[in-house]
Amino acid sequence: MKILVAADISPNTIAIVDFLQAWLEGTQAKTQVTVLHITEPELDYEESAPSHETLPSSRGKAELQELFHSLESLCDLDYLITTEEFGDSILKYSQSVNLIVMGRRKRDQLQEMLLGSLSQFILHRATCPLLIVPELERSLPLITPATPETPIISPEALARLKVLICVVKADGVLDESEKVQLRASERLLPLGMMWDKLLDESIDLPAELAQITSPVEQELTYYTAYRLIATKIVPHPQELRIIEQIKDTFSLDATTIEQLHGLVNQSYTIQGETVQPIKDQQQRAEVIDQKILYGAIATSVLGAFPSPLLSTYTEAAALDIQFALISEIGGIWGYPHLEPQSLFEGIVGSLGFVSAWLTAIDIAKLLPNLGTNLAASDAFMATWAIGKTTNAYCESQCQLSSITLRQMFKQARKEGEAIYRQNEWAIVEQQNTHKLQIKKLTEEIRAKKLTLDNYKQMVRQQLFPLQRQIS
Repeated sequence: MKILVAADISPNTIAIVDFLQAWLEGTQAKTQVTVLHITEPELDYEESAPSHETLPSSRGKAELQELFHSLESLCDLDYLITTEEFGDSILKYSQSVNLIVMGRRKRDQLQEMLLGSLSQFILHRATCPLLIVPELERSLPLITPATPETPIISPEALARLKVLICVVKADGVLDESEKVQLRASERLLPLGMMWDKLLDESIDLPAELAQITSPVEQELTYYTAYRLIATKIVPHPQELRIIEQIKDTFSLDATTIEQLHGLVNQSYTIQGETVQPIKDQQQRAEVIDQKILYGAIATSVLGAFPSPLLSTYTEAAALDIQFALISEIGGIWGYPHLEPQSLFEGIVGSLGFVSAWLTAIDIAKLLPNLGTNLAASDAFMATWAIGKTTNAYCESQCQLSSITLRQMFKQARKEGEAIYRQNEWAIVEQQNTHKLQIKKLTEEIRAKKLTLDNYKQMVRQQLFPLQRQIS
């Protein structure tokens, strides 16, 4: 008997292994099990876009072998790793097997309607029997990638983080909620390095700037530092002095400065049609839930870029979507003049929103898959939480304080994390569908072949079919 198992690296696959182990132990039939794992080709801004013929990393096989090792004595086991599309590849490699086995994550009715189901896709197209293993109720740890347990951040990346810490500490205000969000990503720092220590230590800004020598790192440093202060309506004078010091130290040309400023400043300009208020409570709740989910998926697609340089542009497009989400939710509630930037700062602060994303970009240099996954999931959770918190703010007739908003944002992020994990298959499939075209557009704007307005419009056009497909 030949079995094709569609597997990812998740607790859902552990449930499949548990089932197959119990089943194979009770059968005497000779069984050949092929584990099919669809991985995504890694993108790098210095390389051309990979084709489906690009060889996937061997690391995925090591992870799968660790997951499936308990079956080695019960069947003939082999592994097939491909970068082809999820649904199509399962159908392709199931032509010569007797059974397909795959997992299915639990979703509520709304999530099922919006995001669809890979198992449903296969069920209606497979030419052989399909066995679906549901997600377990019990909490199971993910199998960690076969990578070093203690990441090593390059000296330039570490210097860049310290420069950014100088920026966020420049106004003398760093509240505990911002520290808490940074501590959540502490596992990605090298052994012995802690956010509290980084935040409390005295930093020699000129010395750290001197360590950042590559043009890419210099551009990234200036862009991110400027973005940090641009989230504030009135930047602190010391923050502005640090920005000038960064620019002068790196001798950035006027054209680069203008493009980076435009990339940040125009992200706060919301363009779109006026949203009509919805008085019916049930209809309003349904429309807002859909908009939040659409926005979270779109920013997750944009967040899944391992290239630090290109991600500065996709981040701007994602931020534009988040601001538009705030504006549209306000319009639906009957608050057409709700100020997105002011509410955004009240919800997430200047440091909290970018902390996990900045860390993911730096770690992605040595751990690209881990960094990419963190950035994508963080984008989803942040957008979900922004939408939910904005909705609560409007429901309170705009009476909630910043302290309350940040507490609600923190709780909504946890809810967003659960939604992301439940729908990860569908989200990753959408990332694979759109990322190469978005990468091409991002390279064009960096080469000044597109204006930022045209870039954001074309990115939205790319993500709009995503909404139509999952609606």
